[in-house]
Amino acid sequence: MENSKAIERIREFIEKEANAGKKVSVYEKTSELSTYFKKMKIGVELDGFKEIILKEETGLELGGINKKSFSLVYPYYEIAHIQDGIITLIGPEINEISEQSIDFGIFILIGSTKISEKEFDALRHLSFISSGIEGFMIRTIPRRFWCRISESVKKKFSFELLGKAIIHLYKQYFKELITSIEVIFINSYPELIDKFIEITSDIRKYIDLKWKDKIEKWKKRIDCDYDWECEVCPYYDICEEVKEVLEERSKMGE
Repeated sequence: MENSKAIERIREFIEKEANAGKKVSVYEKTSELSTYFKKMKIGVELDGFKEIILKEETGLELGGINKKSFSLVYPYYEIAHIQDGIITLIGPEINEISEQSIDFGIFILIGSTKISEKEFDALRHLSFISSGIEGFMIRTIPRRFWCRISESVKKKFSFELLGKAIIHLYKQYFKELITSIEVIFINSYPELIDKFIEITSDIRKYIDLKWKDKIEKWKKRIDCDYDWECEVCPYYDICEEVKEVLEERSKMGE
């Protein structure tokens, strides 16, 4: 797959939909993010907000069982194609939304000059941001991307803030590994979510192939003959513990 062409298709998609009259907002890079969060009066800190937002406490639900949703994080090597710090929103801002639940998708493009296989996998899992943003939670459901914004912060919250918080937390958590990062949100346009999923299909296939290759290598190593993937395997936690033990033994033998 030619990675640059996949990114070009995304840029063309955004431009086309903007020209067609869809609401598209672009938020510029903010240099002092800590100052920005204080101004917005929303806390953003790694592992600073491990809260559970119940349904009755929810101001806005992003995605979910009855809504279209997706999340895709793409660690990418050609950093010249990434607009560092830029957040693109296709759809209305939170203060313009009257619904309790909306269709929602997020694409995070991460630039790094060198990424190991382990780091590639780590970068793709954005669940750690759930405990880093006040009044925000990611619900963990297989094959569903589902977020909640608390009623208590909804009036102060925005997709601009969410994008900047994601950028801030990623750069804090992975530090020098990340050279640049860009975020794209789509909400309230279910047909555009379908289009975006189709446009990014090559990226998904590339990531899936890397993941399947990793699974096959691991299964051969531990002589596993189960047909299901590791993510849905009922023995996943036990297998991970065994893997850690084997890796530690391997290090001791070096």
